[in-house]
Amino acid sequence: MLRLLGALALFGLGGAFGIGLLEQKMLYPFDASAVSPARAGVPRLSETRFETGGERLVVWRAAPRPGKPVILYFHGNAGNLAMRAHRFNALLDRGYGLVAMAYRGSSGSTGTPSQKAITSDVRALYRDLAKVLETDAPRVLYGESLGSAVVTVALMSSVERDAETGTAPAAVVLEAPFTSVSDVAKALDPRLSRLTPFLRSRWESLGQAHRLDAPLLVIHGTRDELIPIAQGRQIFEAAPAPDKQFLAVEGAGHTDLWRADVLETLWDFIETRT
Repeated sequence: MLRLLGALALFGLGGAFGIGLLEQKMLYPFDASAVSPARAGVPRLSETRFETGGERLVVWRAAPRPGKPVILYFHGNAGNLAMRAHRFNALLDRGYGLVAMAYRGSSGSTGTPSQKAITSDVRALYRDLAKVLETDAPRVLYGESLGSAVVTVALMSSVERDAETGTAPAAVVLEAPFTSVSDVAKALDPRLSRLTPFLRSRWESLGQAHRLDAPLLVIHGTRDELIPIAQGRQIFEAAPAPDKQFLAVEGAGHTDLWRADVLETLWDFIETRT
């Protein structure tokens, strides 16, 4: 995530061009390749386009089985939707519905990603979810790494909480959440801190964690070298949800959290709250 930041600091590349390049390569190194669900190995999903802000965003979707929730999955900052095929299959095997939107610049979605753009896009998706998937099933928000900030910063601040509308999430799952981009940079190398104030994307999740009042599960590896587990604990402690659980995955890093024992906890959390 931060390799380019170190390179820019080393070679002294500055100015607006350098900072803009830094932000795109550091925070949003997406794979723009458009791969169909079937080609990715998830034939039970269908693909549609969601139009917002003048862009056309790729969305993979599937309806839930009766009595099951729909998972709104917000992916991390590497690769594309196809890289999450094994996860999507596992969710579908449980009977859950799925809506997974590809951010701008990922998986065939048009546009250029930024915090402002992603915020606008996910709010529009949540507000107009019926255009993508017609279901009144309970909604579970799942944020993976960068997606955890998308949920916490971009989405929870605008989610309608009127119980009569049925749009408030039934539960929230955050995988390897971070407190802010600046804090991640400091944890990796304190010398990088001087550059982060120039980024437009800050994703200051800790300052918005007070909005996490729905049932909450935080999953974090004890050996995560990218996002220290202490940051996940800070998000957890700041969340006011009366029903919350922190799962420290012993020996796991940043990308190997979906193992059998973790999934048992995840399924139990989702199914007892939806």
